[in-house]
Amino acid sequence: MRVTVVGAGAIGGTLGVQVHRAGHEVMLVDRDAAHVATINRDGFRISGLVETTEWVPAIVPADLPDLVHDRGPLGMVVLAVKAMDTESAVEQIRPYLAPDGFIVSYQNGLNEQTIASIVGAERTVGAFVHFGADLVEPAHVVLANRLKTYISELDGTDTERIRMIAATLSSVTEMEVTTNLEGYLWGKLCYAALGFVVSTVDAPIDEVVMVPEARTAIRGAVAEVIDVARAASIELENIHGFEPRLFDRRNPDLIAQTDALFERWAEDGKTAIKRHMGIHRDIKVRKRRTEVDFQIAPVVERGRALGVPTPACALLVDLVHEIEAGTRAQDWSTIAGLNRMLTVEGATTR
Repeated sequence: MRVTVVGAGAIGGTLGVQVHRAGHEVMLVDRDAAHVATINRDGFRISGLVETTEWVPAIVPADLPDLVHDRGPLGMVVLAVKAMDTESAVEQIRPYLAPDGFIVSYQNGLNEQTIASIVGAERTVGAFVHFGADLVEPAHVVLANRLKTYISELDGTDTERIRMIAATLSSVTEMEVTTNLEGYLWGKLCYAALGFVVSTVDAPIDEVVMVPEARTAIRGAVAEVIDVARAASIELENIHGFEPRLFDRRNPDLIAQTDALFERWAEDGKTAIKRHMGIHRDIKVRKRRTEVDFQIAPVVERGRALGVPTPACALLVDLVHEIEAGTRAQDWSTIAGLNRMLTVEGATTR
């Protein structure tokens, strides 16, 4: 199988290496010329959970015309760029897709409709991916985990194509075809709400979740995602041990069950390869925009359309924007701000 991976970062790089090792023809496409040059010179290294270096060819987007001229139009494309780059990346890819070519979204957030609006729903495949990985330097990803991936045609039908995609990508993670992709994607938005709260503080996850005020802020933000999902009739799925329903404000055991989850995370996190969310790395290390406008802001927008209040998520978006802009410190003041708002709103139970 010929696979073109657009976005050779933590997710795309890991995928490209593993699919290439499985014997498929892979081309990595990334806009970072230095990253591409290092991949072609030294190979792509994965360390952490596995240790391997694979010589996978890589190009920058400007080389796509030559690639297509030499090898023909693109068939299977895996899109692994940041959510904010989805539209521009798909516009670059669109002229080079084969008539039966398609794009698989290996991204965070709700990007499938953006892709479909450009290339068509019939050429768009959705996926829920959950990697613990960081691109720590050009051509080097540290991999902490790679959990089961769920994929689906946008209409949920079981097709020969979706089975072929699952088989091709099974060398990366265990794969499962689902009829409830939306439930997984929104379940991950619940997880993202937690991730953004803990990442507003410059401290490891295992330390943040042990602070009572942080737990209150997390519960408040996640509960709002659940409120919106319920209003939209979305059946949330368990995200590899992260159970959104524990954070449901209607859960009578909310405090006890989430406390148990936080304490388990804190204990496991002390020895984890990866002690920070990728969000924290975007802010602290890479000094770049996070995906808050594509993971938390859509919750606020959907809530507004459905008449569901989301004050904690709305404030979280604003706080992250301020941290990104350098007008607010990445410290405990963000948690304090969320808690003040939650106290006024009475939005959650401590």
